[in-house]
Amino acid sequence: MTAPNNSLPTPPAQGNESYVLLDVEKTVFEDRPVAPLAPYEVRVNVRQTGLCGSDCHYKMHGRIGDFVLRKPMVLGHESSGIITAVGSAVTDRRVGDRVALEPGVPCCMCALCLAGHYSHCEKLVFAATPPYDGTLVTYYNLHAAFAHPIPDNMSLEAASLMEPLSVAVHAAVSLGRVRALENVLVFGAGPIGLLSAAVARAYGAKRVVCVDLVDEKLAFAKEFCATSTFKSTPPNADESAMDCSRRNAEALVAELGEDVAENGGFDLALEATGAQSCLQMACWAMRTLGRIVAIGMGNPEPQIPITRMMVREVSLVGSFRYCAGDYDKSIALASTGKIDVARLVTHRYLFKDADKAFDATARGKGEDGKACIKVQICQGAAPEA
Repeated sequence: MTAPNNSLPTPPAQGNESYVLLDVEKTVFEDRPVAPLAPYEVRVNVRQTGLCGSDCHYKMHGRIGDFVLRKPMVLGHESSGIITAVGSAVTDRRVGDRVALEPGVPCCMCALCLAGHYSHCEKLVFAATPPYDGTLVTYYNLHAAFAHPIPDNMSLEAASLMEPLSVAVHAAVSLGRVRALENVLVFGAGPIGLLSAAVARAYGAKRVVCVDLVDEKLAFAKEFCATSTFKSTPPNADESAMDCSRRNAEALVAELGEDVAENGGFDLALEATGAQSCLQMACWAMRTLGRIVAIGMGNPEPQIPITRMMVREVSLVGSFRYCAGDYDKSIALASTGKIDVARLVTHRYLFKDADKAFDATARGKGEDGKACIKVQICQGAAPEA
């Protein structure tokens, strides 16, 4: 039996409906022309799209770092759908295939691409990153190699979550090299932090401890993936930010005891907030030869206890999106039941209510007053789908 294509009853699409960001806080729906297919492309009728913080950031601020909105841009990049047409050179995809979209297509010719590091390709075309349009459309054309077929037992809602899950797989597995029976510390109980923690559990970590400031998020983390949680405390009077981070780290290690304390800290930290305090706490909480993966983008110039890291030979590496093999691992983890990604979805909206979906994501709460973890937009079936 094939899993559902939409998580809400969804009316059919009318033309190539597109959700377009014209300027800061100004969006419209447009019926745009359908782009012709290149020989190696497939045309996908997008059916499910998850909202990411970057989508909201572009809508609210018109830029992320050096990526600046200079012309109207379609939003969305966490998507899945059904192939409705294939290019003349495509031989391994068929009309009707259900696929998860990997939204960054590289040149496939430069040294980085040929070495398998295509996420760093300087010519990467990434959905909803200026100047390239995103996936909140009826029809999205994509190189066939980046339209990943999904098994029948996977819903298209779950398939759209392969994008954030691949971010987590890249951080925890490809870069963090998580191993069985390790002790893993995860900062942030948002979607990426939760999925990173879930990947660590799926790969056999002994402990996965989630750190956050919000009780509701910590409760969900404990239910979803964490062996335990920790709520860090703010600086005391006359206590520096660095001393506060050290105190929280030492308190956590002492609280856990056993092999965490015996080893002098954690084996691996996955930092998914971008907050300086979390990165500092990670540095203080690492054992000798421990590993830190920085995933979250926040403070661009954080202060860290570098002497501590040097003496203990703690490694710190950045993680950016995903790369070769990460989508395959993600699809396998979700389709075999190792990670129930759909549990992250707290709010669902029809495409016509995209403004409400973005507002809920930006607020962190839906109209029901409940905290948002992952918000989904359900898009309609195309006539030929």
